[in-house]
Amino acid sequence: MTALDAFTSTLTSLPASVGDTVLVGVDGFSGAGKTALAEDLAVHSDITVISIEEFYLGWAGLAEGPARAVAGLVEPLRRGEHPRWRAWDWEHGTEGPERERPIRTRVVVLEGCGAGARVLRGHEALTVWIDADPDEREGRLRDREDWPLYAPHRDAWWRAEHGLAEREGLPGAADVVVRRGANGSVERLRG
Repeated sequence: MTALDAFTSTLTSLPASVGDTVLVGVDGFSGAGKTALAEDLAVHSDITVISIEEFYLGWAGLAEGPARAVAGLVEPLRRGEHPRWRAWDWEHGTEGPERERPIRTRVVVLEGCGAGARVLRGHEALTVWIDADPDEREGRLRDREDWPLYAPHRDAWWRAEHGLAEREGLPGAADVVVRRGANGSVERLRG
């Protein structure tokens, strides 16, 4: 069994934390490997992955994203309803139409910067922080397909994500800290 398989097994065995759903937050700085880990988890038929970027109000909306995720994702799950929210249209710089996301799995992984914020941690069965060396994170960002869109916002986003992590007590408040290797391996550093 690989470390990723063991990690997935851990997630699927957790008790429900929101209604009948196991909510797991996967947080970390940009380029740490959150999305790559979430994509690996999403191949399992009993896990749904949602990006918290769906709840940001654009490049200046990181701070409000966690509360919007509670309103659009957590509260509907608690009531046994399908989550509903208005995702940001990054191309046009405005909120898009409201969308509904049926959840047919027991485990929902919310991934992205801010997924481990206090307002969400209280609803999460597990909060995971993905760690990586700052130079490695920056290299991954520059290699991304969307780097040209991201580059003009990099400095402001860096300040926003580091400020949010400091205010939220992260990574210290996370239940588990992992490092994702370039080869896709997952190494548990704490928890």
